[in-house]
Amino acid sequence: MKINIKAVQILFLGIFLSISNYAFSQLREGFDPVELKACIQMCNSFTFQDLYGSDAKILPKDYKKVYTSPVIGMDNKFQVYEKKNVAVINFRGSTNQISSWVENMYSAMIPASGIIKLDKKKHAYKFAKDTTAAVHAGYSLAVVLLSPTIKEQIKKLNAKGIHNIIITGHSQGGALAHLTRAYLENLPKGVLSAQNVYKTYAFANPMCGNREFSEEYHVRYCENNMSYSIINPEDLVPQMPLHYEEEGSLLSKKRLKEWLFGKKSFDIRKLGMELVIRKFEKNLKDYITSSNRFIEKMISKTYASVDMPPYLRDINYFHCGNIRKLEGFPYPKIKLDPEKMTEKQLEKIKPDENGDYYKPEPAFFQHKPYNYYVGILKEYFSRDYNKLKVFYLPENL
Repeated sequence: MKINIKAVQILFLGIFLSISNYAFSQLREGFDPVELKACIQMCNSFTFQDLYGSDAKILPKDYKKVYTSPVIGMDNKFQVYEKKNVAVINFRGSTNQISSWVENMYSAMIPASGIIKLDKKKHAYKFAKDTTAAVHAGYSLAVVLLSPTIKEQIKKLNAKGIHNIIITGHSQGGALAHLTRAYLENLPKGVLSAQNVYKTYAFANPMCGNREFSEEYHVRYCENNMSYSIINPEDLVPQMPLHYEEEGSLLSKKRLKEWLFGKKSFDIRKLGMELVIRKFEKNLKDYITSSNRFIEKMISKTYASVDMPPYLRDINYFHCGNIRKLEGFPYPKIKLDPEKMTEKQLEKIKPDENGDYYKPEPAFFQHKPYNYYVGILKEYFSRDYNKLKVFYLPENL
């Protein structure tokens, strides 16, 4: 039998290319600053559109925006971007609409698996396998409301041969990114393609689940380095809704060692808060349960008939996602003219040693998405940072 060497070579070349294409088509495990930069640029899209009417100056050039959802549920919105065989789903953060802040404040915990009734129709959801896991009611409701549109968009991506999907968002959008990831990973087989590979980058996100949810999330999506939370420690939002040490002494040997050897910074305010929480924990649980029942009624009247699962008596939230910390964002020195200030304004601001007055840092300055963008350039892209012309958006000052 005569072997056609050239045909064999072509066959092996085809097999090699097929394997190579499959290998390179998968999202890589691990923290990728290039992916990170593109995601925070997309997260700034909504801010730039609101402030300037266009996001053209901030978006990464190698990605194409292919879809923007309508407003859904509690003033939520998301975008879809494509770059060759990779797509990005980007969730909008909190807006100035009351419904958006109701979503944030709806912080009672519900089981991580259950049923939400919308207009009497049952919507099964699952964010974790652990039956003791619990999640933020407001963000979970938002994901359930968004889920039909999200699944529809993912099916369209799959039809194009795109199965690599990064999920991102800033602030409230970051919490939705983590919960959407968990929701998609726990869908029944056959709802979406088994070829889909997900990766998460959340920025400045509030916490969205209890200890059991966080631990399962970590084992399933963080140990393989496919989920990240990027946090500025001076930003208050990632410390919300509520987290405290619930076991052992407040001044345990472990804590004292961490403070003494610099593993954790000593924060007297946090220690005081935990002392108050421990003392009034039962009252806090009762208050959160009763206030969230009122919020549930308010949502039902505004949007639709909403029947949520029973609330759990758990108020202690934990972070999820491998945490990467940025340095605090320096606020520029903006000199004020005391002659143009009222007496009340002068009373609130202390002059420096030279008697000069400077504008105090506004609340939530450390939380702004553009500051996260600048901080990421400073940390990972020094050339781009040095070329940057705008270090602060005027509206943030």
